[in-house]
Amino acid sequence: MSSQSPALHTQSHRRYLQEALKLAREAQEAGSSPVGAVLVDADGEIVFRGRNRVGEAQTAEHVGDASVSHAEMDVFFQAGKLKDPESLTLYTSLEPCLMCGGASSLLQLGRLVWATGDAWGGSGRLIAWADHPAMRETEVVACPEPDLEHEGAALFAPEAKKAFPDEGWKLWQERYPVETAGID
Repeated sequence: MSSQSPALHTQSHRRYLQEALKLAREAQEAGSSPVGAVLVDADGEIVFRGRNRVGEAQTAEHVGDASVSHAEMDVFFQAGKLKDPESLTLYTSLEPCLMCGGASSLLQLGRLVWATGDAWGGSGRLIAWADHPAMRETEVVACPEPDLEHEGAALFAPEAKKAFPDEGWKLWQERYPVETAGID
């Protein structure tokens, strides 16, 4: 980032990842995939909250009723045109997919942090973040809190089993053997 760019907040990631996980549980209760996200400004304030809304109706406030109604897109649609995006951090409960990870970088967010890696659907399977020209300016912090990574993996594992093909589920089982044990 340039020296003229606003600084990113430097507080602990825990609080924001916990909020993203809370939103993921809300999404699950509403019948959508358990993924949540928050956008945090340079002062450490949560400025937008989002959750997966694929199974919900579209409203004036939230994107919905579409396969692109992911938690991160919910946040981005609420935020509209971002001012000083390089000063913002997006926290998600699950590693963003290609669409959401790409949008985070193309919007020029300063940082992207996720609680749980997505062994099948995560953008990191296909994008070397630090090597991709459009994404070099976005700092990526993967799974900084082991207990929250476990919590997120346990929350999303049933969805991974249901949504991903056999190869994807096998990758989840390899990465998160404890969290996927006993899921039929």
